[in-house]
Parts: sequence; C-alpha cells; structure tokens
Amino acid sequence: MAIIEKHKNGIMYYQFDRFVDINDINHLFTSKVGWDNDSFKASISDIFQIPEENIISLKQIHSTNIEIIDKRLENYCEISKLEADGLITDLTGIVLTTYHADCVPIYFYDMKNRVVGIAHGGWRGTFNNISGKMIDMMTTRYNSNNKDILVGIGPSIGPCCYEIGQELANEFSEKYNKFPRILIKRDGKVFLDLWRLNYYQVEEKGVHCGNIILSNTCTSCQVENFHSYRRDKGTKSRMIAAIGLTVNPKD
Repeated sequence: MAIIEKHKNGIMYYQFDRFVDINDINHLFTSKVGWDNDSFKASISDIFQIPEENIISLKQIHSTNIEIIDKRLENYCEISKLEADGLITDLTGIVLTTYHADCVPIYFYDMKNRVVGIAHGGWRGTFNNISGKMIDMMTTRYNSNNKDILVGIGPSIGPCCYEIGQELANEFSEKYNKFPRILIKRDGKVFLDLWRLNYYQVEEKGVHCGNIILSNTCTSCQVENFHSYRRDKGTKSRMIAAIGLTVNPKD
C-alpha cells in the first residue's frame, strides 16, 4: 500500500509508507474527516509538534511559480501573500503546505542534502510541468542530485474520473506525445491521467523510477474521505498537503 491511513484526536490523514520510514521529515495529506478549513494549522501543529506560525502556505494561482524559503523570518504569514504553486526549503522546523480539492499534491525530498518541496499540480500546472521545474530548482539551488530525490504523487482526481474536452486533450496529446497512456478514451469520452503525466515528468528529469511513489488514490471516487471540486460541482473545502524537515531527526 503506497499510502497509509492515520488517526489522531478524531482527525484522519494519510502518509506515504516510504516517507514514514524517513527520520528527518514530517508529512501528511489531510482528509475530510475531522478537519476544519479554519483550524487546519492548529491540527497540523499538534501532529507535527511545531508552532502554527511556522506553517507556510501560498496564494495558489495554478502557475509554475516556485518560492524558495531560505532564511528565517519573523513572520512566515507574509509568504501567504505571494502568488505561487510550489515551495522548497532546506530549513528545519517549518512546514510547507498547499491546498487541494482534486489537483495533484506532489512531495519532494532530497535524501542526501535534506531539502523538501511541495507543489500544487492541477491540469495547468501539470501541462506546464511544475513537477519538472521543482526538480530543476532543487538541482540548481541546492545542488541536489536527481537520483537522490524522492517524489510522492498524492491523492487527487484520477483517470477514472477526470474527463476533459477534446480541445484540451489535443493540447496534451501534442505537447506530450512521447508519454504513453496519459489520455484514456472510454465510452466516447476522454480522461486525463495527471498521476502518470507527473510521474513521467519527474522521471524525465532523472529521478529513478523506484523513487517515485504513486498513491493511486482518487479524491473524486472516495466520497467519504475527500473533498472533490469536480464531483461536488464546486466546493470551498480543501485538503492540505504538508511536508517539513524536523529540527531533531526522529528516532
């Protein structure tokens, strides 16, 4: 099982089984069970045992803009005003977060240099290769070796449910014609596989296939566990993807 279900104080969240075994990072993906959009920082603070003010988010705009957090700040809340869809840091004791309700959460960890990242990849971000750009940023800014990077592709709308129009399908087909099976035709409809495409994008950057973890978990299918913008025909509720380096590696 690529992801495992966890519970604490009445809330449910998910973790990659491969990431759980790593001593110096914390990470999770929230669910709709027990979480409240207005108090998610308090819950993450409790789970990770860090101050709420050290939990960082962005103003997401479906871009490939990436922010580097490379210095201690008095108030990380200021970062929430920045428009971007990716975060990277090598600082300990802070947590990077993105918001999701069908878009793909992509987790990054440089196992050698202790660098983490998180990205929000909807169809626009994926079309413009935010995953590949995250890898590029880690290699240029932190001298990461692609073969040392671990990538987790978390719960999001799957190819079972993500129907797109023919015009958009043609754009993906033209741009990514070398990647097989990212588009599935079924019952006269076309479905996009965001999981597979993000997988190919990081693999193309040199990340070893054994270091790419697919959750294979569809937010639209799992009605009881996840919010879904597509399934619910619009929702203000979100899940949170979070990752951070621990101050003191766990035993």
